[in-house]
Amino acid sequence: MKKTFQITEQEKKEILEQHNFFKRALQSKSEVKRLMVNEQSTPITGGGIEFLKAARDAGCKIAKGAVLKSAPGKPTILYKKADYNSDNGFFKIGDELYIKDNFTFDVVTTDENGQRTMTYTNRTWNCDALTAPFKKQMDSNIDKTKLEGSWKTKEELLKSDTEQNILDPQMYDVKVVDGVRLYRNKSGAGVQTALTPRGQQIFDKYKAAGGLEQNKVDPEQSQTWVKVKIGGKPDFSEDFYMYFNPQTTVRDAAVAQAIQTSIESLIPEDKKDCKRTIEAYYTNFKKKRMIEPNQLSALKYKVQACKNEFYKDWGFVGGNKIDDYLDMLSGVKSGGPSSYGEDSKWRIK
Repeated sequence: MKKTFQITEQEKKEILEQHNFFKRALQSKSEVKRLMVNEQSTPITGGGIEFLKAARDAGCKIAKGAVLKSAPGKPTILYKKADYNSDNGFFKIGDELYIKDNFTFDVVTTDENGQRTMTYTNRTWNCDALTAPFKKQMDSNIDKTKLEGSWKTKEELLKSDTEQNILDPQMYDVKVVDGVRLYRNKSGAGVQTALTPRGQQIFDKYKAAGGLEQNKVDPEQSQTWVKVKIGGKPDFSEDFYMYFNPQTTVRDAAVAQAIQTSIESLIPEDKKDCKRTIEAYYTNFKKKRMIEPNQLSALKYKVQACKNEFYKDWGFVGGNKIDDYLDMLSGVKSGGPSSYGEDSKWRIK
């Protein structure tokens, strides 16, 4: 039985237009270096032929009346001759438009001598009728993510924290939702929603003792306050930390002990470990290496602790050199950080 295929008038028109287009291109003596650019990444709306058809069917101004065209090894585009002058001057009536599925288009202009020239490439276009539903869905997905896990945009976080801290992977988790980067403070994630009843009691106890969640500690406090781990799974969604002012007297014995343990963890008992730490700290200072504020604070705390414990009492060859480093770092001898200015952050007591 012989099979027959039915095609619509629109498809006939597109096939004929495409045939004539390539015929003219082959016969033309003029050269257009690029009629179509390399395939671009697919946009959030899906891309491809269906996207282009949707742009045309939705009545997008730039796509209205355009026909589908393709070439071997190239992505399908919408083609038309401009029927209006663009507001931004990219094209005028009669220019050829090559409209792509990633919200960009190219323009080919023909001069009075019949010379065809690519005048603009990858210029952007938009269409509210096409993008509004997707933007609404994107906003919905982002809002849901924010509510479920305390995620925020960088712009929102910059109101209470520094960009340096936000971009520090040790301080913030990152999640991309519909192309938007969201950040969540690692110690502030899900404080009120991810706790067991026991975890809530622990949290309340430490908060009553003056503890602050990491997402409520300002940049200066994060460098000087004591960071204490108060719990982990299953009471918390992850290891959870709070910050305490070391100058504040805490009456609760359990909380005070936790703070003291956290402080003591930064106090070295091994002289060789201190030697390595001080040498590294001095080298970083001399070479002006970029170190995150919270990392510098922890390293500085340990160097100061080493000086308090072992200064003039190293008991091994090379101890005088280490004391010289400490003298320079504390301003007793020249060659160390100044008492004010950019490098003063390296100075110890």
